[in-house]
Amino acid sequence: MSSTRRPGLRVEAPCRADLAGGTLDIWPLGLLHPGAVTVNAALPVRVCLELELDEVRGVVRHRALDGSERRLRAEDAAADLTAAVVFAVRPEGGVSVRVQAQAAVGSGLGGSSAYAVALTRGLLELAGRTADDAWVAALGRDLEARVLQVPTGAQDHWAALAGGVLALHHEPGGERVERLAVDADWIGARLTVFDSGIAHHSGMVNWQVIRRRFDGDRDTSAALQAIAEAASTCRAALLAHDAPLVGAAIAAEWSARRRLAPEVCPPALAALERVADSAGAQAFKACGAGGGGSVLLWHQPEARAPLVHALSDTAPAGRLVAAAVTELGCQVLESA
Repeated sequence: MSSTRRPGLRVEAPCRADLAGGTLDIWPLGLLHPGAVTVNAALPVRVCLELELDEVRGVVRHRALDGSERRLRAEDAAADLTAAVVFAVRPEGGVSVRVQAQAAVGSGLGGSSAYAVALTRGLLELAGRTADDAWVAALGRDLEARVLQVPTGAQDHWAALAGGVLALHHEPGGERVERLAVDADWIGARLTVFDSGIAHHSGMVNWQVIRRRFDGDRDTSAALQAIAEAASTCRAALLAHDAPLVGAAIAAEWSARRRLAPEVCPPALAALERVADSAGAQAFKACGAGGGGSVLLWHQPEARAPLVHALSDTAPAGRLVAAAVTELGCQVLESA
């Protein structure tokens, strides 16, 4: 069947690195620790999609980064994020989605959330509709929970929407998003994100933490409280441009996070941390729930090159992911 294609567009959204306070954005964990905050920074690692509408209703044509193609229908929405987003925003379907860039699966950088944000914003633009960022973030969070069948948080979606350095305050009635007045070049010179090459499964780790917290496990509750306190310190240190205190806060957050579950820092990741410490890192932590994927390093500007060299020698499958932050959030870049 032939179809009439309408002009399309290109949409990009950044991924993120969480400096402190991750996991607390998963409702309602943050509410159980009053004053809890999650601090993250958008990275120049971007999801890029090309979207078109056509007259073949009821179908989503999806072309992945590797060139493989699928046709998705409404019944696929329960288990597929692309279908879930498209049929939630445009129930009649009739959309072509081509992935031009995407974070690696298991990177720990919130790539699936950035994808959901870019897809939602693009579909709204094509339809001539508007929606505020809070609705887009909530839609992405809730659809990911449905598709993945695990609890999900909101920090990834807000980083993708807004860019920059954010503090998400977890308050009754919804998160309050604060854009921190931090010089992007200042933080970018001291922050490096490196892919460890170690696979991880964040949903499994997060579910263990959530279950233990609600079972009243004292060690888990104490670790989450320590994470909340470290994140609050990190926020204040960033606003003061106090580099040593930022590093101390990230290190404290990681120390507390490691207490949540053994899977947060498996032996291979611990070995990489020791290499980073020896090569001059002031702080080391896994991005996201931990277990592998990307790691965040806080360091003096001149220490980046020896750190990356040392980590690359230790983890041949690893690679430098980002050495900067971006102020740019989700953008509709151009019409086709």
